[in-house]
Amino acid sequence: YFLPEVPPVAGKFFKDADPVIIDLLNERGLLFRSETYRHNYPHGWRTGDPLIYYAKEAWYIRTTEYRDRLVALNKTINWVPENIRDGRFGNWLEHNIDWALSRERFWGTPLPVWTDGEGDYICIGSLEELETLAGRSVRDVDLHRPAVDEITFVHPENGREYRRVPEVIDCWFDSGAMSYAQWHYPFENRDKFEQHFPADYICEAIDQTRGWFYTLHAIATLVSDSVAYRNCVCLAHIVDKDGKKMSKSIGNIVDPYDVFDTVGADALRWYLAARIAPEVQKRISVGLVAEVASTFLNTFWNTYKFFVMYARLDEVDLSRDVPVSERPEIDRWALALLQDTVRVTTEALDAYDVKTYGEAVEHFVDQLSNWYVRRNRTRFWKAAAGADKQSAYLTLYECLNTVHRLLAPLMPFIAEEVYQNLVRNVESDAPPSVHMSEWPEPDEAKVDEALIREIDVVQKVVYLGRAARNESRLRVRQPLPRILVRAPDATAAEAIESHRDQILDELNVKTLELIARDAALVTYRIKPNLPRIGRRYGKLVPVIRDALAQADGAAIAAAVTAGEAFRVAADGQNLEFEPEDVIIETGSAEGYACAEEEGFLVGLDTRLDDALIQEGLARELVRTVQEARKQAGLQVSDRITLRVTGSAAVERAAEAHRELLMNETLAS
Repeated sequence: YFLPEVPPVAGKFFKDADPVIIDLLNERGLLFRSETYRHNYPHGWRTGDPLIYYAKEAWYIRTTEYRDRLVALNKTINWVPENIRDGRFGNWLEHNIDWALSRERFWGTPLPVWTDGEGDYICIGSLEELETLAGRSVRDVDLHRPAVDEITFVHPENGREYRRVPEVIDCWFDSGAMSYAQWHYPFENRDKFEQHFPADYICEAIDQTRGWFYTLHAIATLVSDSVAYRNCVCLAHIVDKDGKKMSKSIGNIVDPYDVFDTVGADALRWYLAARIAPEVQKRISVGLVAEVASTFLNTFWNTYKFFVMYARLDEVDLSRDVPVSERPEIDRWALALLQDTVRVTTEALDAYDVKTYGEAVEHFVDQLSNWYVRRNRTRFWKAAAGADKQSAYLTLYECLNTVHRLLAPLMPFIAEEVYQNLVRNVESDAPPSVHMSEWPEPDEAKVDEALIREIDVVQKVVYLGRAARNESRLRVRQPLPRILVRAPDATAAEAIESHRDQILDELNVKTLELIARDAALVTYRIKPNLPRIGRRYGKLVPVIRDALAQADGAAIAAAVTAGEAFRVAADGQNLEFEPEDVIIETGSAEGYACAEEEGFLVGLDTRLDDALIQEGLARELVRTVQEARKQAGLQVSDRITLRVTGSAAVERAAEAHRELLMNETLAS
């Protein structure tokens, strides 16, 4: 608001005074032009009122003298994400300007400068120095403005009275000085300071590149010629589910307790830290966090429940070991994948890469549940004890015992719950909390990278087989006569051959055949992507369309899959195209459903005979009975009496596959 000393606009809000000032300028013939101009303008973040900036005298720290050193020390910091070091923060340092240190506030940390009012200034370096000059103790004085302003002194050499200057220090200086202030350094605790400085790790949002990150770095550079922190995780901001800044006035605030009470704190922590890269804006809502629980967290918990349920039924003795070398291949695979997961997660967290850590844990839990447990259910179901069943228990226990420790940093409550039941109930001398136990280390004796790669090939073939099934709309329970597989290389072909039984079982297919790499199960139709091609070639488009139609579609498809450019002869020219320049349509050979990716090609023979149709019906009967057991509330170990009636086809299928029905449904 204008002061009373400005009569034409006295008491007016500065923006409300605009019309009055314009009129005055016009009356005096000083107005060049008056118009409305739309532009960005600063507003107060709380009230939304327009702001006005104007130059004022201030105290500065001459940081420009240390610009090169600020830049050099920054190069030694591990930034996550890495681009902040040379980008937003590095650019800020390279274009460094002197630090405007002072502020005009009623309360705050005082600028420790006293003046005689005649141009002489004394910067006070300690409370002891101030007491010496003041000639009295000031220990009972609040050392913030305004109380500290009462302390004056007469200089012993010139006899003039000195009073503190009115400014306070920018509060960001306080935050940047915390490396020293927390230990009251250099006045005491030198050993503690040297032990803890610089900090191993700090974390804040990206706006702190010009706030806390900078003030810490600047003060440490000036005072200690050192970095203040070795690692810095720089986060994007948290916003609402639509990507908008949260605001009480808008009404889009997400109450964290709504998330805690419906989904839990662990799921929220995992979502914010492990699901989203630090530099990615963090949209949040109860629904988004609930997705973590419905996918990853529930998968882990259900796997844990599965183990606990069957281990209690069988009263399993985990002290009875089965050497890893004597366990089935799938057990050795699970343990090998576990060692790899421990290695990846440890390296990721050592590098402050939480997203890679999270992806590795989620991948392992998915593999443990949807491959290992799913493929080994019958080993836990079967009544007879023995080395095979014991091996399954030992393997699953070791996986769960390790992975819940990997979860502990970001899911402390879930990990603690599992630890108390899974570990403390078994090991009486175990530490009282998972958070007091040792971080897992890879067991080199269980590492088997070759086996992991082989199962990766198997899973790729299974993935493509399922995709082909979906295309043909044939149910998974319907057996198929044959699968044809083309492998990209001899190593992959060998893995497929040695694991053919797994592939056949997973895809419910009777036989598998490896086919030559030039086998033609898929046809390719290559078309120009007109929005891209048309702009570049104009009238040549029809010629290019014909040339693409006549070209080697398989070769073009392979290049596009690899993300490589390719050439096609058209109108006497050898034209080069990028993968985005064409559209590829595929078709399967008659009687086959096909899928292709990364050099693998899978073709399912979809022709069915009566025996296959009958077996498919029997498998549907198993599913129906299992659903009826679930609806009846039966326990997994409860046996039943089963009677099947239906159409002639259903009864024939039940009779032909009587043993399958009884074994799968525990019927007697």
